[in-house]
Amino acid sequence: MKFTWLLFDADNTLLDFTSASHQAFQQNCKDFKIPYLPTTYPTYKKINIAAWTAFEQGQITAEKLRIQRMALFLEAIQRTDIDPQQFSGGYIDNMILKSEMYNGVRELLESLKKKYRLSIVTNGLKEAQRPRLTRLNLFSYFESVVVSDEIGVAKPAKAFFEYVYWTIPKPPPKSEILMIGDSLHSDIAGGNNFGVKTCWLNHGKKNETTIRPDFEIQDVHGLLKVLT
Repeated sequence: MKFTWLLFDADNTLLDFTSASHQAFQQNCKDFKIPYLPTTYPTYKKINIAAWTAFEQGQITAEKLRIQRMALFLEAIQRTDIDPQQFSGGYIDNMILKSEMYNGVRELLESLKKKYRLSIVTNGLKEAQRPRLTRLNLFSYFESVVVSDEIGVAKPAKAFFEYVYWTIPKPPPKSEILMIGDSLHSDIAGGNNFGVKTCWLNHGKKNETTIRPDFEIQDVHGLLKVLT
């Protein structure tokens, strides 16, 4: 199977979002003088996952997501004296500073760029995603970057993938496109529904859904075997 164009999710595919989010949230709590307990980040994480799920399903806007997740967290820890908007801004600033690629990602992209055309397609907030990619000097590897917050629709919506397809330079046939990502629900289901091949980065997890990727790898470096 010959692919010419690779669509990469960003967080937990190329960038270690899990680590960066944890570090950024811990730093943000320190900045706002919130005691950091073993339950602090899990409380936020549960609220954040619910907010992003609602956003991906079109139930809330990105603007509401920004504030709602922080307002609910601050309410949960009984710190309603803190402005959720300021807390959100602080967290995003820390995310930009704490974000890092997985080991070997730059070398992988250097190699792939010689044979394939590359895009980033990410569900994320515009004030976070582009500055993170800029700080890590990643834009030079990709011919297009699509951020859900900038276009008003998110993966797995077909409209998101349609936007991606018609805005990449000289789009190839769908049969030559491979979507690579860690989320079965947004990356893989979205890619499947749009009619492109999909590669699930599972991080060692089992697929307990009915969503079926065309390929499955444990980390992004496993992509090389898929492409050979």
